[in-house]
Amino acid sequence: MIFEHYLLLITTILPLIYRYSFWLYTIQLKEYRWDRFKEYLTTSQWKSALINIWTVTEIPLLIISLYTFINKPFEIIIWNVLFVYFLMLNLFIIRKIIKKTLLKPKITWRLILTTAILIFWLACDIIYFKITWSVTFIYSYLLWLLLLSPIIIFITIFITLPLINYFKNKKINKAITKSNQKDWVIKIWITWSYWKSSIKEYLSSILEQDWKTLKTPDNINTELWVSNIVLTKLKKSYKYFVAEMWAYKIWEINTLWNIVNHKYWFLTAIWNQHLWLFRTQKNIQIGKSEIANKILKNKWKLYLNWNNKLIRKTHFNKKLELVKYWSLSWCDAKFKIIWIKNNITEFEFNYNKINVKFKTELLWKHNILNLTWVIACCYDLWLKTNEIKKYLKNIKAPKNTLNIIKKKKLILIDDTYNLSENWLYAWLDVINSFKWDKILVMDDILELWNDAKLIHYEIWKLIAKNNKINNVLFCWVNYKDSFEEWLIKWWFNKKNIINNLDNYWKESIILFEWKKAWKYLDKLKELYVQ
Repeated sequence: MIFEHYLLLITTILPLIYRYSFWLYTIQLKEYRWDRFKEYLTTSQWKSALINIWTVTEIPLLIISLYTFINKPFEIIIWNVLFVYFLMLNLFIIRKIIKKTLLKPKITWRLILTTAILIFWLACDIIYFKITWSVTFIYSYLLWLLLLSPIIIFITIFITLPLINYFKNKKINKAITKSNQKDWVIKIWITWSYWKSSIKEYLSSILEQDWKTLKTPDNINTELWVSNIVLTKLKKSYKYFVAEMWAYKIWEINTLWNIVNHKYWFLTAIWNQHLWLFRTQKNIQIGKSEIANKILKNKWKLYLNWNNKLIRKTHFNKKLELVKYWSLSWCDAKFKIIWIKNNITEFEFNYNKINVKFKTELLWKHNILNLTWVIACCYDLWLKTNEIKKYLKNIKAPKNTLNIIKKKKLILIDDTYNLSENWLYAWLDVINSFKWDKILVMDDILELWNDAKLIHYEIWKLIAKNNKINNVLFCWVNYKDSFEEWLIKWWFNKKNIINNLDNYWKESIILFEWKKAWKYLDKLKELYVQ
């Protein structure tokens, strides 16, 4: 290899890191699961990631580079073309770095192992080229490395799979053994489609006032992460363990139950999200019955959000000890909002002949619904009314979930942590109570399978006919063109579909929904810092 070849290799370092970092981030986001990644293959994000200006350019460059095998003098031309191309790609990536828009995977042992194998693979190839002087192939090779990055990563992951599964199963079994031994810890499991994290934070913030309480951090809710928390964090000093957990298939729920071995189980809501993995609502309901059988066997308690129609349609054994919560008079735990003013909500709570009025800084109906079962659980855990009243005054919305940020004549609602159909409707009711201009910044909802287009259709139909949203800004979405077409069809002014917030950040209330909306929220925050 000569100096020009090394120079070309140097210009490909950043593009390779960028391309592989993106796919590692995406695969990590799908938890290294092929079933979840297959759903991603059905989206427009996948098409955009695979077919864009860079990959479309690399395909003809690859074909041209093969010409060097039969025409050696052509090498100087392809070298110059590739060198210029990689320089342009470097500038594009540097721009993304400066704008802080790069997608980076989390550093984990699995990521380190996968990256180490990839680097070893690359080093062996370069040494081979140097020893055999097969440098003519290096031009095609570099382009193959970029174009085949997702395939190469999957091959690497497949190579490490036996080792990963061995340590994974070993850790899960150790966690199950330890959890079964920790009988002094009262374990509470919160699960299903949405509201898991919010409710976990509400309950934990009350319990930890007087007792040492362990909770799963952020949105960590898979069997491996929860096992790790049980092994490293769960100690005798804790009285409560509040776990947010989730499963993607029938029978996985049973494994999660064994890990936590919980006494109280809370089913927040069933919805179409992750229907791609379960395939049918019936399978989701079968999954619920797995846990219900465990609860029945151990004579434990199950709290149900009776406001959710799919929960109401699910058959539960009559022998189960159920706590149905909602605003209806015949529910076990129920609420009634008395008034909302000065950022305070007062509501009436009824449960087991207990009738109390509470106040909280959490606003609007959907939050009070979630507090209803939290309070019911607190009474079941023998907390006193005066204690609950005191603790409710200190409850705050979790980070990136329902956070209201007031900046002079601007109100930002940060709801970038999660998104569901009902959650969005709840927040549309919230912002409709304000008199200022209303802007919705929204990403699309993932893993809805065959129902994806229909659900988004219904959402945008409601938004257009609601006639209270002044402007809409789409983040990267799978059906962006369809969304615009639908909105215009329902008499939403095309001029009000905006591309940025540069001219819309004064005297407005802006609702940021789901992950990719966060970059717009962050930009507005930076404006105020400046």
